[in-house]
Amino acid sequence: MRSSGQVPDAVRAAVFRALPAGYVVLGPEQIVLDATDEFLRLVGRHRADLVGRPQSEVFPPGPGSLPELCERVLAHRLPDAVPLVRHDLPHDLRHEDAPEPAERWWSLTATPVLDADGRVQAVVGGAQDVTASVLEHRRTGLTGHHAALDTSLRTALDTSLRSRVQDSREVSALADVGLRLSAARTLDDVVRVVSQGLTTLGADGSGIAVPAEDGGWRLVGSNAFDDDYRARWEHVPHDSPLPVCHSARTGERLLLPDAATADAYHPVMPAVREQSGRNAWALFPLVVGGGVLGALAVAWTQDHTCSADELELLEGFAAQCAQAVERIGSERVAEDEVRAVRRMAETLQRSLLTQPPLREGLQLATRYQPAARGAQVGGDWFDAFPTRSGGTVLVVGDVSGHDQTAAAAMSQVRNLVRGISYDGDDRPANLLARLDQAMAGLGLETLTTAVLAVLDAPVNGVAGRRLRWANAGHLPPLLRHPDGRVERLGPSGDLLLGLDPTTVRREHTVTLVPGDVLVLYTDGLVERRDGDLDDGIATVADALAAPDGVTAGAWADFLLGTLGPAGTADDTALLVVRIETDTSPDTLRSPAGDPQEIVLPADPRSVRDARRLARRCCHRSGLPDSVAETAELLTSELVTNAIVHGRSDTRVRITATPDLVHVEVSDDNDRRPLLQAPDDDALSGRGLSMLETSASRWGVDDADIGKVVWFTLDAV
Repeated sequence: MRSSGQVPDAVRAAVFRALPAGYVVLGPEQIVLDATDEFLRLVGRHRADLVGRPQSEVFPPGPGSLPELCERVLAHRLPDAVPLVRHDLPHDLRHEDAPEPAERWWSLTATPVLDADGRVQAVVGGAQDVTASVLEHRRTGLTGHHAALDTSLRTALDTSLRSRVQDSREVSALADVGLRLSAARTLDDVVRVVSQGLTTLGADGSGIAVPAEDGGWRLVGSNAFDDDYRARWEHVPHDSPLPVCHSARTGERLLLPDAATADAYHPVMPAVREQSGRNAWALFPLVVGGGVLGALAVAWTQDHTCSADELELLEGFAAQCAQAVERIGSERVAEDEVRAVRRMAETLQRSLLTQPPLREGLQLATRYQPAARGAQVGGDWFDAFPTRSGGTVLVVGDVSGHDQTAAAAMSQVRNLVRGISYDGDDRPANLLARLDQAMAGLGLETLTTAVLAVLDAPVNGVAGRRLRWANAGHLPPLLRHPDGRVERLGPSGDLLLGLDPTTVRREHTVTLVPGDVLVLYTDGLVERRDGDLDDGIATVADALAAPDGVTAGAWADFLLGTLGPAGTADDTALLVVRIETDTSPDTLRSPAGDPQEIVLPADPRSVRDARRLARRCCHRSGLPDSVAETAELLTSELVTNAIVHGRSDTRVRITATPDLVHVEVSDDNDRRPLLQAPDDDALSGRGLSMLETSASRWGVDDADIGKVVWFTLDAV
């Protein structure tokens, strides 16, 4: 794949060097970047001796010299010329094949190559040897400089100079196109750049044809054509008779220099000419490595017959365009591959790091940020799940490493924790001891730190809830009290897991009251390369002393956004628990606009959890039962569709206020659903029909991966 920063390629260089004129390309510092073969012949130098050196070593500075001319062009950013100047080639600067005589007279031009912001990127210098004319006039008795030349010579020089300036502008345009195409990111960018370069030749529009995903051709026209014309020919079949499609199919160059030739080519052309307002066309295949990628179309309003030099230059434009189209296609393939890998990695992450359960009286929020941005998986994990007796297990742990190997080890440890903790009411210290023994017995050779806590189910008539925890070498949990006071739950943790399965582990107990916020985290939140770990923990504690974030999700976002993971080389796993102040559905309210999220596996049983979340959010915000029932039904339908057709985890995000409820259901399938005609006997396709009839508003949006189907229900 070509680098996106690559400057003019080999094809451009070959076209440039083969031009039958003396041109040299100079950088802004007047360093020689390249030269045509004719220029090297004129000055008697080899390319290897010239490129990379100051041009003053070829043309010494002085009045009327090429360096002085280039200085004026750099200053004014406009083409300039010196009609006649003497510059002899010293013998020590000429190789054995250098042309004689040593006395040399020149006609010089210089043209700037500007970027999109008008800055000079390069200067194209032109040199024409007029020594023979000067010596001939001297032989016939006319001596002196330009003022002494007769009218015929002066006229000849002026005519030649105008031609050379035009040639210089054309070569400058080709070089400018090559430079700017290296930054093109889309086909529209390619057409815009090429079209601007072709204005040098008087072209009145251009476009390209490239293969479309449906097997036809996608046509991208320049802004010189009106929107209706471009839309009319945006997609055409593979066998389209358009000349640009013929060139793209066959790899043949096609020239239609006038209206009569164009109309004779195919019956479709009179309509094309009328709609486009162009009479003449030149079509060039886009060829890279022997393969045809598409075609370039160049158009003129009036009849236009291309000269041989013009065709050669247009071939150069087509070669530049082909290289850019190939690079953009390669980059798109690479981006698709990256997206596929990212999708797979994120799916793996979501399968390992599931969302917390919905527990009455609790707000649970989890966040995960990997250190390796491309991997999206690592050794840190969080978990929260109910026990059979009604309690809630809370775990945050850290397996050494933050790559795929660490993630694999983490998944095994995490599953062991779930299996050991669910079926029973063992104490947290005993659970960690059993986990350590299981890791040793199963041969899991990994080191792990973890905090495992069990929050008891609420007891009628008791405001507080008991939290028991044990710490295996992990960072201390932090507890924020309703008055803003932050407590570090200690003492220090016991030995980490994976070292000694006979270690005796200690257990600690605290009572949580409504409004308390418990924070479990990994070192990515607090560790900095140049900071002390205790200082990082103190920073988190200070942040928790801020005004109450009201919800667990708000606290999680605040902590991760304020403190991590910038500047850290480790993963960050975060679990925030907030004890609700009132669990009564009639009085419990969420702040307006506070979203609730859940990630559900591709399992039909997930629909039940989605319905519960929708019902809970609506009741919390005081929405009428009729709105809650409709929201629950529509959410159920969308989640069912996502599970059946998306075949991936389904993400549900619900925002409820006293005035409305907004639900978003997203999956990894890029294919958009279609609203079908009503059919009472159909077994599928009901979801969107129900949205159409029941939702206040609904729609489908594209996501980085997959799509989002959403709806809004107004309370009134």
